[in-house]
Amino acid sequence: MILNRRRSIADQIYDELRRMVVQLDLQPGQALSEKTTADFFKVSRTPVREAILRLADHGLVTVAPQFGTFIAAIDPDEVRQAQFMREHLEVAIALRLCGMDNLDLSPARNLVIQQNAVASSGDFARFTGLDDQMHAWLFDTAGMGRLWSAIHVKKAHLDRIRFLHVPEPGKIRQVAEQHVAILDAIAARDQATTEARMREHTSGSVKYLETLLVERPELFDAPRHSRARPGAVEGSAPPSPPGPLSGGADAGLDGGRD
Repeated sequence: MILNRRRSIADQIYDELRRMVVQLDLQPGQALSEKTTADFFKVSRTPVREAILRLADHGLVTVAPQFGTFIAAIDPDEVRQAQFMREHLEVAIALRLCGMDNLDLSPARNLVIQQNAVASSGDFARFTGLDDQMHAWLFDTAGMGRLWSAIHVKKAHLDRIRFLHVPEPGKIRQVAEQHVAILDAIAARDQATTEARMREHTSGSVKYLETLLVERPELFDAPRHSRARPGAVEGSAPPSPPGPLSGGADAGLDGGRD
């Protein structure tokens, strides 16, 4: 990854680490080494520390003094709350768009065309990025762009479920078709259909959560060290799966200095 020196280094590192967590390049329970991460991005440890603190604030990593920093397990409650937030706000945004005069939906339809093109390639990361772009466009067009930014912060655990769900057979096509149905309903100013289609669309991943809780319980089991209270950690850290940024867990954010 080439960092843009015109933009905050900490922000870019946060964005990339968030992506790696969401796409499961960094697995639940895996150690996240501050030093190894700084070496990976070829930066000092200060912006890495800032990025990790933001990840901790957003529930994506746990910091255990004397042990280190670890990728958090997926939190089902966070998934459900993010879905609730998305569903209610996105329905409201879609209904707001229904009432707008001279609404040009072509930018959103172009994003759906791109999604269909990507669908055959199996590029799930690109597809989910286009998905987010379309929803962000709806918020921006409704004059509520800052609300999408708030949703983006809240939905990280939900995004992990989305990324696991997209590879399921037929899911990509289903999402693209749902987008078309939502846009068609908005264009027709059909509020009832718009609401129904948006609720159906935003509920898919939280339903898939229930399947994963049974089939992939290891994604949701918090490691023992993540439950430890600061200053009350005893014993040795349990093993964590290796990964590109592990390299030892730094004994928490206080484990090293520039």
